[in-house]
Amino acid sequence: MPDRQSVMWSRITGEPVKMGSLYVTERNARFQYTPDFVASGLPGFSLVYPPRIYAERPVVYRQPGMLHPRIQALIPPAGAQNFQRKMLLGILRARGQTPAPGIDEDWALLMLAGHGGIGHIDVFADDDEARSWYADMQPAPLMPVSDSLGSTLRDLMTWLDVDTANLLRTLGPTPTVGGAIPKMLLSIPATGWNGEISTPRKGNDPGRIDIVLKFEPSHAYPGMTEIESLAYTMHAEAGFDVPRHWRCRIGGMPAIAIERFDRDANGLPLPLESCFAVLAAGAADINTHIDGSYERIARAIDTPSLQLVGNRREAKQHLFRRVVMALLTGNGDLHLGNLSIRGWGEGAHFSPVYDPTPMRAYSRHNMLCPIPFGDYGDYHRGGRHITGLGEALINFAHNLGLQQQKAWQYVSGLLQLTADYPERIDALETLPGEHKERLKAIARKMHTALSSFVAS
Repeated sequence: MPDRQSVMWSRITGEPVKMGSLYVTERNARFQYTPDFVASGLPGFSLVYPPRIYAERPVVYRQPGMLHPRIQALIPPAGAQNFQRKMLLGILRARGQTPAPGIDEDWALLMLAGHGGIGHIDVFADDDEARSWYADMQPAPLMPVSDSLGSTLRDLMTWLDVDTANLLRTLGPTPTVGGAIPKMLLSIPATGWNGEISTPRKGNDPGRIDIVLKFEPSHAYPGMTEIESLAYTMHAEAGFDVPRHWRCRIGGMPAIAIERFDRDANGLPLPLESCFAVLAAGAADINTHIDGSYERIARAIDTPSLQLVGNRREAKQHLFRRVVMALLTGNGDLHLGNLSIRGWGEGAHFSPVYDPTPMRAYSRHNMLCPIPFGDYGDYHRGGRHITGLGEALINFAHNLGLQQQKAWQYVSGLLQLTADYPERIDALETLPGEHKERLKAIARKMHTALSSFVAS
């Protein structure tokens, strides 16, 4: 394949600044910071690659045909059912571009949508393109959500190869986020959802906020937005930081608008990096969001040579509570991509909760947990028995450095909070009965299992 080169910029301070250059060859991908950026004291493109350590030495990622994981996160994943990728490929086709699958396609998508996305890094083909993009900081006008937008999205959600012209005329090539559930990055009035949308902010506009707009594919996940809203409410009641959100309908489709937390009040970007990107940067065996374990996250947090978070102990407590809450609410999808770190240095911490949807309500996602913890389901070290859930939580707490008494205090508090969860599921209006019954049964089973173990 031909060698490729691009540049990375950031507007984390409000003024665009060049971060460095990216080079991709058949053998590896290399990123090199500029001397001015190294001297600036600003955060690098990944928590794993701080400028203070790398300075002007190349940051090399030795996976042929792959980009550094934090950069790869700017591209919607490949897959026949990825809404965002299909939409962006439609834009490329409209421009006469049909790159070959693989690194050619990923690179073309990166050049198209590698700026304005989640986090504080923006990738461009060259410096002139970066300066041109940043020069237009005026916000696009807000416009009411139209039926034409809704019908176009409904067509796209059937995963057919349809004309995206309607959508492009409405919003332009708006940046997207990864995942199979259709999502778009937009802005709305700061007062909240009122049916008006625009492209994401590029400059200071306190009259707006940036959102992720998620559409419910009702044919596959009926009632999804309603149970996601309930999950946000439950996590907020448990003391977790959660974003504001609004349920809505667009062109007859259920949707949920979620305030972005990778932007400050003035619209300036904040560093946000998934645990997958963090672990995959330094471990050859982390290739998907369900590789590794929750303990691997804790070990990365404790790495002496890296500062992933400001307070390591609080971060591991948060991780333990998040896992327990996922078990009790029937999440089943708390993978490495759904846990992120926001900020940098002493101010870095786990991000607010996102994607907490109780996906176990749907039979295709009815699994206890997407990644291992505490040797759950494995033979005990002596080979005498299989490690059960309660024992796994003890192991998990120990591996995080939590005292068992403190861990059970966390579990007891979350058990009390979720005691009426089945009744709250029953009160949902759009989740079909079969999914309600499945989720209620799961919730009761988890509650009984953890209650009996804490009591013992």
